[in-house]
This record gives sequence, C-alpha cells and structure tokens, in this order.
Amino acid sequence: MNGIIPFVVLVLFSTSSYSNTNYSNVEVDIGRPGDADKVSRIIKLTQVDNMFLPAEVKVNEGETIRFVVKNGGNHRHEMLLGSMAELKKVANMRRMYPDKEHSEAHLLQLEPGEQKELIWQFTHAGTIDFACPLPGHFKKMHGTIIVEKK
Repeated sequence: MNGIIPFVVLVLFSTSSYSNTNYSNVEVDIGRPGDADKVSRIIKLTQVDNMFLPAEVKVNEGETIRFVVKNGGNHRHEMLLGSMAELKKVANMRRMYPDKEHSEAHLLQLEPGEQKELIWQFTHAGTIDFACPLPGHFKKMHGTIIVEKK
C-alpha cells in the first residue's frame, strides 16, 4: 500500500502538469519535424551560459532546416521551439517541477560540450521563439526565428 500513493501522485503529475500547454497544435504554430532528405540548409547555433549565438535566425516558409546546436557553456542547456507564451509556461513549469522528464519533438537537451541536431520544417510565415526553459536560464537565454513568406 505504501508504494501506491507515490505511484498515483506520479501518474497525476505526468498527465496533468502540462495540461495548460497545448502541444496538439505544434504543426500549425511552429512547423513540424523535418525530413533529413529535404534539408535545404544547415544553421549552427551555440549555447553559452545565458545566451544563444546567434539569437536571431531567418528562414523561408516551407524550408527544412538542420539546426546543429552546440552547448559551449559550463551548464546543461536546452533549446525549445514555440511561441513566447508557450515558452514562458514551460519555463514556469520547469521551476515548479524541475525533475520532470521532457521529450517534445521540438526540444533538444544538451550537456556541456555536447552537440545535437534538430531537423525542422517551417510551414507557416511568422515569428517563432526558442529558449532554454531551465530554471534561471530563460530570462536571458532565448532567441527568434523569423519565417519569411515565400
């Protein structure tokens, strides 16, 4: 009986802790995971403690980009794509539940010195934000992707 209560609490948090963050419309808002065979170009980003370099990127509507992201800082960092409102919600949830596992398609998690890739297709013109939502990182560690109309 002692093990059932922590399990129930874990299930409740894992199913509802992000209930206010709507990821069902990811394709409409920020695009979708891209096909590696359709990559039109590579954009390199470097994470250093408290910033992304560069912090602004321009892409074209419909373009599939291979982001090569390197953590050049001394701390663990993440790169999460979304609207600024979504990113703020996630950053707030990270402060409240720092040990919760995350695996969104539009999220990279990098240890110091690590490099990873994210292939993303930008299906709609507009502005998409990216940030490191980890506690203490979000205020300074963010950037913008400008998706220009075809």
